[in-house]
Amino acid sequence: MRKLTHPNHNCISETVLFSQLPQDELNMISKQINYIEYAPGETIFDVEDDSDRLLLVHQGKLKISQTSSNGKEQTLYFLNEGDIDGEESLIIGSRHAVTCVAVIKSRICEIRRGDFLTLTKRQPTIGLSLAISIAEKMQKLQTQQANLLTGSVEDRLLKFLKDTAEETDSLSFELPMSKKELAAYLGTIPATLSRNFTKLEEKRIISNSSKGKIVLNITKIDNP
Repeated sequence: MRKLTHPNHNCISETVLFSQLPQDELNMISKQINYIEYAPGETIFDVEDDSDRLLLVHQGKLKISQTSSNGKEQTLYFLNEGDIDGEESLIIGSRHAVTCVAVIKSRICEIRRGDFLTLTKRQPTIGLSLAISIAEKMQKLQTQQANLLTGSVEDRLLKFLKDTAEETDSLSFELPMSKKELAAYLGTIPATLSRNFTKLEEKRIISNSSKGKIVLNITKIDNP
């Protein structure tokens, strides 16, 4: 973890929470932001850590996961550039029930709960923006869960790869997790996932998956 000086704070003005605030408020918030860099694999917060800050991903990718009683880790979702996490903590200030880890080198803007509550006293409408942000996240998670419960493993895998390509803005990318983790995320087992990677390779929809580097053939996706 390394604390940095933020080059600018335009990132907060582009979020649902802060997009409606006047410039003078944005300038005030920018003085209260901690800008921190995390190395790949570094933990941002763990289970039972105080949930007392709002996180905005400025650069990078974070993984949110949960560990079952038998020690099995389940990836719940990812946070990409521009995503926010910790909205609930701003309301109730509880402890985390999940773990957040940097997948790649990531730079995060952090706003403490106390500073945010002070802001809501000056700008009461931000409470509505907070509710909207939470609702959008819930809808996103519900859609994700629905996708994992429908369609074949091949369909779910292909959708995951397409979504990752869209997030990275590239048809060539590395998997954001191990194949074992991806299997659990997609609700299957590693052997089944491996067979479906092979199927996509045979159809020439992807290539180079054995090295963790995925290359999507957009022509084959649109015209299988």
